[in-house]
Amino acid sequence: LNRSDSVTYGMLTFHADFTVKRNERNKTIPYTIQQDGARFMPVFDTSTINLTVIQGRTAYLNCTVDYRGEYKRYLPYKGKVAWLNPENKVLTNVEKRIIDDTRVALPRNSLNDWTLYIREIQHYDEGVYSCSINTDPVQTKKVYLKVLVPARIIDHGTSHDMEEEEGKTVQLICNATGIPTPTVQWFRHIPKTSYEKATKEGKAVVKPGEILLIHNISRYCGGTYECIAFNGVDKADSHQIEVEVICNHGVVSLFSIYEFGCPSVRPEIELPNRRFSQYLYKETILQCIVRANPIQFLEWQRNGIPIENSMKYRVALNDDYYEIYTKILDLNIHSIQKEDYGNYTCVASNSLGKDKETMLLYEAVELTKPPPSTTKLIPTTKRTKDFPSYEVFENKKRPEKQKNGQSTRGK
Repeated sequence: LNRSDSVTYGMLTFHADFTVKRNERNKTIPYTIQQDGARFMPVFDTSTINLTVIQGRTAYLNCTVDYRGEYKRYLPYKGKVAWLNPENKVLTNVEKRIIDDTRVALPRNSLNDWTLYIREIQHYDEGVYSCSINTDPVQTKKVYLKVLVPARIIDHGTSHDMEEEEGKTVQLICNATGIPTPTVQWFRHIPKTSYEKATKEGKAVVKPGEILLIHNISRYCGGTYECIAFNGVDKADSHQIEVEVICNHGVVSLFSIYEFGCPSVRPEIELPNRRFSQYLYKETILQCIVRANPIQFLEWQRNGIPIENSMKYRVALNDDYYEIYTKILDLNIHSIQKEDYGNYTCVASNSLGKDKETMLLYEAVELTKPPPSTTKLIPTTKRTKDFPSYEVFENKKRPEKQKNGQSTRGK
């Protein structure tokens, strides 16, 4: 085939401007294939692509080559498409996968499609990938792959449940990783009140950071701390740390109180309700919440007289599982009678002082409908243009009809 020769293929006529000589198949030969006088050659989009994928998902690296078949028809050793990784190692050659990584695939959904699939993408896959076709000169399309990693809290280096003495400095660490670097915020779980379920505070304890320092820790700082790591990629990750405060000779935890050797606390009494209503013959429970250490004296009183367990009353002391140095004193009253209504006083004391609070128990009354009114509305003879007017008569006779324009009542 000489430069002046032409080839007819179907309805297309191709004119060659190159010369092929025997035994020179491996020689680089410039080419131009013309269709109806216009330049006709493989179309290869060499524009750069920036691709961002979240770790664990599938990355689709797009590459499209048009008219490659016509080009290979006349240069069968040319027009091969290959993918190279960031280390310039060949991943695929034409349709064959070269490496052993089974995550890499070249499905070829169409003749011009050379999209490279990488399943379960990892951060180490990040870099510049090249889709090349060995034309003369070689054409290359680059894909810049960036892998985002969701925020994760790793166990190594992260604090776990701990016990610390009062007055010490406690360091809580939340070792978070992710790309981009995650923000770590700390929260403390506390109860809304001592008799409600513990909930998380709405605001962070301090400014964001992986390390939380608690200086001069006290019994009020014990509880559950939670760190939350988030970097805007996928879901946030969290970790909880239970902090127990150790006294000189005991432990102050959320679930038990060893009073011996712990710091003394002046009694404080809290009543969930200062006024409480209940129906006759019903059963009710009055609650008294006491914060003190130690609790040397605690009781319910009625008119200054201590209330003891009986057929009528039952007194029970329970731990508060959400606050340390806290007890709940319940008073159960069976089948309330009229004489049971009145004031009940909760009293607590220790060597530091005394506190008491009073609650009123009163009878609950069921609201009834008011009796129907006996008032009658009777229209008068005087009317407006549009609506009748009314006068009110209460237990009086209805006026007699007027004669000659005058009332006959009283005659």
